Order: sequence, then structure tokens, then C-alpha cells
Amino acid sequence: MTTATSWHLVVPVKGGAGAKSRLHPPPGVAREDLALALASDCLTACSAGMPRGRLLVVTSDERAAGVAHHVGAGVVPDPGRGLDAAVDAGVDAVVSAVGPRAPVAVLLGDLPALREGDLAAALGAAAAYPLAVVPDADGEGTVLLTALEAHRLAPRFGAGSAARHVAGGHHRLDLDLPRLRTDVDDDTSLAAALRLGVGVATAAVLAGTDTLPDMQASVHTFDEDSGAGSVLLDDGREAAFSSEVFAASALRHVRPGQRLSIEVVDGGRDVSRLWLVGVGDDQTIG
Repeated sequence: MTTATSWHLVVPVKGGAGAKSRLHPPPGVAREDLALALASDCLTACSAGMPRGRLLVVTSDERAAGVAHHVGAGVVPDPGRGLDAAVDAGVDAVVSAVGPRAPVAVLLGDLPALREGDLAAALGAAAAYPLAVVPDADGEGTVLLTALEAHRLAPRFGAGSAARHVAGGHHRLDLDLPRLRTDVDDDTSLAAALRLGVGVATAAVLAGTDTLPDMQASVHTFDEDSGAGSVLLDDGREAAFSSEVFAASALRHVRPGQRLSIEVVDGGRDVSRLWLVGVGDDQTIG
């Protein structure tokens, strides 16, 4: 019987200057350093929740490999052909070392709010199914992919991957585990992770800053009669703001394409607050 501690866990970590290109760190914080901190907090939680020798990190970034070694994880070189190829490399290493019928799980490496108990709960739930997938907070991407027999795992990561994994035979697990399901790819998801509470590495990198720069978006639509409208987030998603939110902003008018600072709720679908870029709470908005 497969239990939460029976798994071999593969965690791909890109790292380097090209990591997390959609993040906009606060002034003075390098994107590469923030990306490494996200991975470090995730790997620390994974190490705490996995038996020794069961955690494998796939990366070709020296700093990420150093973090992996520090937490006691094995390291497999990333072949550099995308996320699916990185996952395949990790799973192949498990198969070579243990055999094709070893239970294997693949977890994204950008979960800074993850706690070991969340990982244990998710793996415990996945153990009930030959193949399983846990979608991200939006329900469209994938944060955890599992197979009770490693040779059956076929990764199909990328936009809309949850549906592709389900189509490939994985049982969908919409678990109530927000810390596990909040992967950080952009400013919206980083804000969500910060609200949940991140690990010490991410907190340390952001210490001494305003924690997160004002999330910014561009006005997409605006109804002058009602005051309601929508904005486009920097990742391309549209979020709506109500007439009440606009009235509370003290803004008199906005135009399509105008940049605003915003706060969002409901996974980034709705704007709960908006104001002019660079204008703080203690300043008058004209």
C-alpha cells in the first residue's frame, strides 16, 4: 500500500537569469534572487516532508543545486528542453535507481508558502489513485502530478495542463490546500502567497522593501456612466472592478491603456482596490 512517505518526489527548478520573467520584484531585489528564494522555501518544506533519499531536484542552475544539496536532495541535470523534459529526466532517474513501478510525484518548485503537512496531505490523497493531478489555485495549471508506477507518468505541463493531465488518465484532486496550490509565476500569485505566509528565504529577500511593489495593470474597459470597468493584468488576464471600487478610489476618470496600481481578490479575477501608479494612501488624488 502506498502511503504519503512511499513516494519519490521530483521537483524541477529552472533558476538563473531567465527564471520567473513575469515577476516584477521591488526595487533593489533581483528577480534571480527572488526566484531562488521561492525555490528554497519550497525545497525546504519538501525536505521536511520526505524521507531521506526520496527528494530529487532537476536543475542546471548552480545556486539552485546548492540549495538542493543543502536540504539533502539529490540533483539531476536539467536537459534544457523545457519543463516536460526536465520532469522526464527526474522520473527516469527514479526508474533507473528504484525501478519502473516506484511511486513517483512531480511538484512544481515555486511554492514558497508550502508546508510539509500540505505536501503529506496531498500525497496521501493521491495514493488512492493510479494517476492523479492537483491543479493550481486557478484550476487550470498543475502543481502536483503523481503516478503509483513511475513508468506511467507522462507530463503535459504548460498553459491548461490540468485538463491535459486529466485527459491522460489522471484523477483530478481539487484539494483544499491553498499553500500547495499557490505557485508563483507573476505578481498576482506572489501577492497571494504572501497573504498565506511564505518561508524564511522569500521573507528575507523581501525584507526591508515594501514587501511587494504595487501590483500594476492597464485599464481595459471603462463605463463612464456606471464607473465600472476592467483591467488587464501583466500576465494577460482580465480582472473587473465594480462601480463601488471605482468610487472608493477617488479617481474621476480612467482611460483604456492607463496604468493603475491595484489589489485583487478571487484569485485575481476581481479588483478590490485601485489607485494611480506611484500615489500612496496619504496623497491626494486629483
